[in-house]
Amino acid sequence: FILNTPAQAQTSRFYFAGYMGLIKPESMAFTESNSTKGNLEYNGDYSFAGALGLRLSRNLRTEAEISYFKNDADKLVFSGGGSFPAGGALKTWHGLMNVYYDFDWGWKVQPYVGAGVGLAWHQGEVFDSSATLPNASADALSFAWQVGAGAKYRVKPDLAFTAGYRYVDGSDLDLGTYQIDYGAHEFRVGLEYDLP
Repeated sequence: FILNTPAQAQTSRFYFAGYMGLIKPESMAFTESNSTKGNLEYNGDYSFAGALGLRLSRNLRTEAEISYFKNDADKLVFSGGGSFPAGGALKTWHGLMNVYYDFDWGWKVQPYVGAGVGLAWHQGEVFDSSATLPNASADALSFAWQVGAGAKYRVKPDLAFTAGYRYVDGSDLDLGTYQIDYGAHEFRVGLEYDLP
């Protein structure tokens, strides 16, 4: 299975991909069990991912991906006004099935778009320094999805550099007494290596 245009000089249907990036959660709306509402702010941090891919056609490919990231809590902002520093962190593992469409325009730099669905395993802690709300620590399994776009540059027939952006979201998280609306922005770079 050989594709031989400049942008599609892959030598194999199967490939490995590795990614690292920066991920910044959105301001996450929360509701505590006593009906207190507000937003939970998290700091940005690094993300890491690995994937096994399969090319279905010249333009269409799919990846089975496992990724990990950890974000430290920054502050709690209450709907009624006021904010307090927050402690704790949110550690997340994603297992996603992604589909990508590579645009074959004959360029060395090849744009792509992609989307995926799967599951997320979260380990979260929330500590309110003001003691206004109770502390919480829990694990949660949720539905997850992502959508994004980027570009790749094939430096060798079996090797390409990639760079892109994606938005990651999913169902609400129940972390102890907190229900949190989860979502994050991720910018990442990677390598794509075709198997011999």
